[in-house]
Parts: sequence; structure tokens; C-alpha cells
Amino acid sequence: MKKYISIFSVLLLMLFTLSCSDEIMDEIDTDPNNPTDVPISMLMSGCTAATPYWVTGTTLAWYSSIFVEHTCGAHGQMRDADRRANINSQLSENSWAFQIYPRLLPDLKIIVEKGSAGGSEEGKWIDVGIAKVLQAYTFLASTDTWGRIPYSEATLGAENRKPAYDTQESIYSAIMNLLDDAISDLQKENISTTGGEDYIYGGDPDAWILAAYSLKARYANRLSNVDPTGSAAIALADAANGFSSSLDDFTFDNWANDLGHENTWFQEENERRHHAISVTFYNILDEVNDPRIPLFITQVNGEYVPAQNGTSEEDQAGTIYSRMSEHVIFATAPLPIMTYAELKLIEAECHLRKAAPDATAALAAYTEGLEAALFQAGVDSSAVEAYFAQPEVLPADAANLTMEMIYKQKYIHLWPYGAVEAYAEWRRTGYPTMTNPFETPRRFPYPQNEISGNAENVPDVTPYNGVWWDDGTED
Repeated sequence: MKKYISIFSVLLLMLFTLSCSDEIMDEIDTDPNNPTDVPISMLMSGCTAATPYWVTGTTLAWYSSIFVEHTCGAHGQMRDADRRANINSQLSENSWAFQIYPRLLPDLKIIVEKGSAGGSEEGKWIDVGIAKVLQAYTFLASTDTWGRIPYSEATLGAENRKPAYDTQESIYSAIMNLLDDAISDLQKENISTTGGEDYIYGGDPDAWILAAYSLKARYANRLSNVDPTGSAAIALADAANGFSSSLDDFTFDNWANDLGHENTWFQEENERRHHAISVTFYNILDEVNDPRIPLFITQVNGEYVPAQNGTSEEDQAGTIYSRMSEHVIFATAPLPIMTYAELKLIEAECHLRKAAPDATAALAAYTEGLEAALFQAGVDSSAVEAYFAQPEVLPADAANLTMEMIYKQKYIHLWPYGAVEAYAEWRRTGYPTMTNPFETPRRFPYPQNEISGNAENVPDVTPYNGVWWDDGTED
């Protein structure tokens, strides 16, 4: 049975037990190894709910979706972002200053310390391994979003209020090692069973190992502009130990129907209604008669009416532009963090990019990834067959498979829940061509609290500067 109330009780505890006042923060930070002596089981519940909520499913995703033109801002903050009216230090303040750095990362650190050798719950290696996987994902999603971030001096609390910002190159190297450590920990003898407190995989260490290897493949592939052939070889080696089917997907599936506990995108659409379907996204589907169109997109007066990024009209009511359909956005819709379909598309790209390209292996992986993506979207077999009959979708000759075909299918598959990843992929690959008349940011602006309190360490950049794996330079 899914423990919906427990999940969000724990998440609310994380949200409200920490005050923004300096006095309380200092009191908490007096003992960073044991701030409230909360047991690992409760921390794990909070972290496996908070990671998909704060990193994958809310502010970062909603803005990323606008930037990558999965959606178009049709109201409020998202319409402002689409017109570049609010690309400033307030854009993602909540994500950095109230969620990821003061709450999620410190709690993950405590789990690692408590469960490791010498900790108060020594021997809980499954919990330690899970926490390290979540740390790795959170840090890498954060550095992909902002650029250089605090890593080596992060989560020190009162010991260091002005942490240094590590280079992305050093963070990527450290996180790959962290994922290796997580895999090792998950294979150790464990003193107790991790179960109900893990709301993603139910404490299954084998599932977390698959997720760790799959994430390693994703982030190795991210370095294609830094080391094209080397990154391909590493990604393929890790992918070989990753997901073997869609049943292994790294997905949060513990939302509820009651108010405030629903899927985060459903909450946004149900309460704020800031997003319409982007004309960029719609045209990519329409040009190949993609069978996912009626599954993904609503009609207005019997027609599909996507919105033009940067110039859309105000349409909170959804009477002008098409929206995300109820087939995809509903209260208990699963929130994927990484999928088997994505992993196979990564493999396809890497087979084409490795030192000795293998088009046959690339086409096989591409076909498996596309089949998995279509299955996940709910496309029936007859529609899949018709879709595959188009050579621009599935070439009969492996030699005709192109990188753009792979990029296109990944871009579609990552809609709407993989927006943070899609935004990183656009910066890496240049696909698709953006149609917004305003320049697209290449990173999120640093939050005001860091600019005010840690100015000497915050990189002097604009949101239009690239990141290391994007343009090959650090800040």
C-alpha cells in the first residue's frame, strides 16, 4: 500500500521545521552531524519524496520547460520568463535557498554519516547507498542548471557560511566517484531492511544499483562536447549495467488524489495554469504525424493551437491555446527521473559517436528506446507500426540513422516531466532550434541570497553564458 499521508507529512516536516531566521539556523548548525537526531528512516522518507518534488518536478522544471520550448508561458511568471522579463536573481531563489541547499542536501549528508562506519546507525548501507545516489543526482542537476556551485564546501552550515564554488569539471569527476561509492555500498551486507521509507524503489538495492549505473551513463554522455569518443565509451560501459527494461525506471509514483499531495505538474496546471503547448514542440510532432499528439495535447474548438514562445497572448483559462492533456497530467501521474527509453537513446548516440562507430548497434538501441517511449506514452501497436513506416522516424538502413533523429526522440520523450534534463540536452546538442524571438538563457541566474551573502565566491556571469560541458570553459 502506498503511504501517501506519510510521504507528505515528512515533506511538510522538512519544509516547516527549519526557520529562515539566523538564530534558528545557527542553532541547527551547531551540530551538523546530528541537527535534530532524526532517525534515518524518517530522513529517507523525506528525501525520497523531496528529491523528485524539489529537483525534478517544480520550479526548475517549470522554467526549464519554457526555456527548452516544450511549453510556452501563457500566464504569470512563466509568461514573463518566456518574454525574458524576469530572468534575474529571484527566478530560482526558492529552489536553491529554501529547498536544495538548506534542507535536501544536509539531510542526505546526515543519512550517509549516520549509516556509515562510526555513525549512530552504522551498517545501514542500503540507506547510505540510496542517499549517495540522490546526492549525485541533486548535485549534477544543480550544476547543470546553474553552472559552478558549492560542492566540496557545501552543507557545512555555521562552519562555513561562504562556501567556495567548485568547477564543474571537478564536480563531475567527484560525482562519478560518488556513484561508484553508492554502488559499492548498496552491495554491502546491511544490518536492517530498508522498505517503506524509500518511496521510489521500496528499499530494493538492486534497483538502486541499476539507477546509479544509468545516471552514470547519462552524465558521461553529457560530456560529449568535452571528450566525444571517451565519453561515449564510458557511457556505453555504464549503460550495460543499467536499466534492462521500463520496469526498472527511476520514477516517483507516490502521489495522491487529495489536495496538495498530487503530482506537481498537475498542481501547477490545476491551480496556476501558466503553461500552454509550445509551437516548437507541436511542430516537431506534427511534421512526422506523431501518434502521441492526441495523447499529449488538447484541442481548442476542435483544433490543435500551440502558442508561440515569446509572443503569446494571456491565456490562463486555456481558451486560446492547447494544453497538456489529462492523459499525461493527472493527480497521480508517475514522475520519471530517468527511464529505460532515455538510456537506450543515449546508447544509440554513443554507438554513433564512439571511436569505431557502429550504426547497426545504434539503430537497434534507437529502436528499443523509441518503442519504450511510445509504450510509456500509451501508443497502441497499430499506430506504432504506422509511425515506424516513416523512414524519417525509423530508417530501414542503419547507415541512415542520424544524431538529429536521436535528439528529436529524446526531446519528445522528455516532455513534460524531464524538462530539466531536456534543457541540459538542448545546450549540449543544439536541438531543437528555438523559435522564441528572445535569446534563450544557457543557465539559471544565481539566487539573490548568494549574491548578497557570498558575493566573493559567486561567479560573475550572466544567464546567457554557457556552462563548462556546453562551451568548454569554466566561469
